Amino acid sequence: MSLSTAQRIGLLDLTRLEAVAGDEAAIEALCARAQTPLGAVAAVCVHPAYVALAQGLLQGSSVAIATVVNFPGGEQSIRETQKEVESVLADGAEEIDVVVPYKAWLAGNHRAISTLLEAMQRWINGRARIKAILETGAIPLSTQRIQLAQEAAATGVTFLKTSTGKAAVGATLEAVEDLMQVVHEYRESGLAPGIKVAGGVRSSAQLNQYLRIIETRMGSTFLAPDKVRIGASALLDNLLQEEDGK
Repeated sequence: MSLSTAQRIGLLDLTRLEAVAGDEAAIEALCARAQTPLGAVAAVCVHPAYVALAQGLLQGSSVAIATVVNFPGGEQSIRETQKEVESVLADGAEEIDVVVPYKAWLAGNHRAISTLLEAMQRWINGRARIKAILETGAIPLSTQRIQLAQEAAATGVTFLKTSTGKAAVGATLEAVEDLMQVVHEYRESGLAPGIKVAGGVRSSAQLNQYLRIIETRMGSTFLAPDKVRIGASALLDNLLQEEDGK
């Protein structure tokens, strides 16, 4: 693995989801950080309330505007999620990170995942990329994580994503191994989903561990923004500081 700092920055979804209201200055700062001297991040991921603001600030740039729905618990009704999706699309969202109803799935409703994600595909109709947040830290068994990822991938989502970053356990090496097993299952079809690692990735050492797992499964050409994303905030500053220190 020989990605440059610029290439690693190009995999980032620079994220701020803390505030529902009154966070305009922080979103402006986030969008300013998104375009660095070494190049731009892949996307900024903001609360639905700030999609329009971020879209205006980054219009004409290469940075995609991402947001979240059914967040953070994955417990909204289908109708509530549909309203959110329609609203963020109208505001200019290009990528939508949706928390799958993993609690319902764990409770035995194994149609919950496909029902929501298939509906998402109909609502969006190709207008935005879908990242399915599986909240892997709340899924106790590897076999369950793999099954959940398989069900999500079967609906044609663009990315499988580990975590919201709001649960007690975020991304783990074990969870990424499980998700990459599912990604690898699609390798020959040419329809492999991408992977987004999110939830506690703060250092380049952590980043490197995840990238090695991904590269081992899919090869170095897979390490590109259309297939790999890292959800983070502090990681960007750490990568820039390391580059300055060389």
